[in-house]
Amino acid sequence: MISDSELVIFMKELGKLIDEYYGCPKESIKKEIHQDILLLCSVISSENGDHHP
Repeated sequence: MISDSELVIFMKELGKLIDEYYGCPKESIKKEIHQDILLLCSVISSENGDHHP
């Protein structure tokens, strides 16, 4: 389980990755950024699911 402060960091990083994704001209790099976005989304999603009984 990650702390709330770590979750905030992950969400900020997600925002940065999304900005990088839309600003990236190279499709191959965009695909790598997309994979990172999916990974962070899964972590955030699973953590949000853990808070519910």
